[in-house]
Amino acid sequence: MSRFRRPYIPILLFLAAGQFLRADGGKVQLQRQAGPFLITVFSDPSVVRVGRVDLSVLCQKSDDKSTILDAKIFLHLTKPGGAEIVEFTLPATHQAATNKTLYVAHLDLPTAGKWKVKVDASRGGDEASVTGDLNVLPKEPLLLTYWPFFLVVPLIALLFAINRRLRRGRELRHPRAQR
Repeated sequence: MSRFRRPYIPILLFLAAGQFLRADGGKVQLQRQAGPFLITVFSDPSVVRVGRVDLSVLCQKSDDKSTILDAKIFLHLTKPGGAEIVEFTLPATHQAATNKTLYVAHLDLPTAGKWKVKVDASRGGDEASVTGDLNVLPKEPLLLTYWPFFLVVPLIALLFAINRRLRRGRELRHPRAQR
């Protein structure tokens, strides 16, 4: 006999938990071949917003797509516009990565808009750079960020009410012997 009387419950829990699980790397934001390298940039979270973002770089050999683990990777992010230009230059390293095939850099993006991303990769005497755009959206409103937490109390109350109704129905169908 199954461990669960209602086999759909574990399936629903698994599907609901999938919303909150994250894989290493995130969403592909840029992929380009330059010289001997194929460089792929991922972002986590997938939708890049103002605030904390992790940019991961996968550096591969362009000929056989094998991963390069001993390259030096630098990220240059520039936000042109107006009287002020915001610029970041930071190394991407394996130490910050959960997946050690990726080079990761953590940063806080201060403004929304289109950012220019340049990735410099070097290994031995080989060097290459790739560039692209990264669209950064404004901060998400707090209500949209924390909506799952606002559902916890009503969900518990609803589950309690369903439980009471099911128990009451079972007691009416199978009354206990009168003493």
